[in-house]
Amino acid sequence: MKDGVSLLAIGDVHLGTVCSGLPDGIASWGVDPTELTPAAGLRLSVDFAIEQQVDAVLFAGDLVENTNARFEAMLPLEEGVRRLLDAGIEVIAVAGNHDVEALPRLAAVIDGFTLLGGGGRWEARTISKGGSPVAQVVGWSFGETHVRQSPVAELLRRPLQAPSPPAPRIGLLHADLNAAGGHFAPVSQTQLDGTGYDAWLLGHIHKPSVGGLSTSTGTRPCGYLGSLVGLDPSETGPHGPWRLTVSNGQMDIMQVPLAPLRWEHVAVSVEGVERVEDVPDRMLSEAERLVHRLEQDAPPPRALGLRVRLEGASACYGEIRGWIAGGEWNSMGRVVGGTAVFFNKVVDAMDLRLDLAELASGDDPAALMARRLLMLRHDDHRSRAMLDEARAALSETARQDVWSPVQDHRHATDPLSDDALRDLLFRSGKAALSAMLSERGQGDSS
Repeated sequence: MKDGVSLLAIGDVHLGTVCSGLPDGIASWGVDPTELTPAAGLRLSVDFAIEQQVDAVLFAGDLVENTNARFEAMLPLEEGVRRLLDAGIEVIAVAGNHDVEALPRLAAVIDGFTLLGGGGRWEARTISKGGSPVAQVVGWSFGETHVRQSPVAELLRRPLQAPSPPAPRIGLLHADLNAAGGHFAPVSQTQLDGTGYDAWLLGHIHKPSVGGLSTSTGTRPCGYLGSLVGLDPSETGPHGPWRLTVSNGQMDIMQVPLAPLRWEHVAVSVEGVERVEDVPDRMLSEAERLVHRLEQDAPPPRALGLRVRLEGASACYGEIRGWIAGGEWNSMGRVVGGTAVFFNKVVDAMDLRLDLAELASGDDPAALMARRLLMLRHDDHRSRAMLDEARAALSETARQDVWSPVQDHRHATDPLSDDALRDLLFRSGKAALSAMLSERGQGDSS
């Protein structure tokens, strides 16, 4: 770009990790699992940057998974950085809470790799063309894995000098936005706005801030770049680097969905299903339709992992539940175009073909269960009492040390929250009610 600047911004890469949730047999569908890793995503991003001849690549921290990352993570990172520098592309990064040791080591061995904000101080890097500044990148790096104070507060107290002549100023930061009291550099939107910078590109949260970054010309982009590749089935939707261009005072930014692996959650209806054998066909048909929809917007991913939520009512409710529990869907897959589609999880959200209100009018165990299910549909004192009772019963189990790795996961949720317990009780209650009715000879139909 002769009269402006073109940048490629990359969020959390987490080199050294392997994306969880892939089926064991994915290689049999012609997909090498190593093609779906964060390292593969980084290679694709570097290829894109070189092909597009961008001026600089910006990394928003957590390039590696572990603070003391060694060969398996550092080698693809070093190779990528050297390829960019050899192509005449500047490489600018800030360290996140995962790479407080790794990035300073890399900066020490690679000339031209710019690590901003070491030692807890803000730094600026000006990108120039023809001797004139075209953009300034301002950044700060983690010096330890936990930072409980806002680094932007210091930047507001001691602003850095703006480029002269004036040029767009872009903040690059790994931080926890609007999370007062957090442990990972909590900052507020008010603080970021107070800097007056033209854009803030953030790392740390893996869900891309599509609304905050894909803004119309004339606004100030601000938000999370997201993970480069979805690291597990919770990281749904498009992932990849963001292309930022500034020309004639206009700033445009858009995501480039280069991630070779994509996750999606889809709903599949079982309405009208009379045979359990028809359920896999419906799931595969929905998967094929989704791939074709993705092809309309961008090149589809190499692999697409789906979590399916079965909804609606079917005459063979019990058989479908048995099929879900049997796990045959684990080996289901289909190659659509160049995309291998597989199923990571199937969730029972089906309705019983029953009139719960009618059943609840009886006086047998099935009627009692129906009344409890009806109570769960309402947020009142009776349903909250039921949730509190379940929480007390499950609390000791949920807090056992064996579950601590799950609790420390980046997407950990509270298994004892009202929403989680309500869902658990409703699914368990439906299964129990179905079994009761089967035993007394009514089956699943009303």
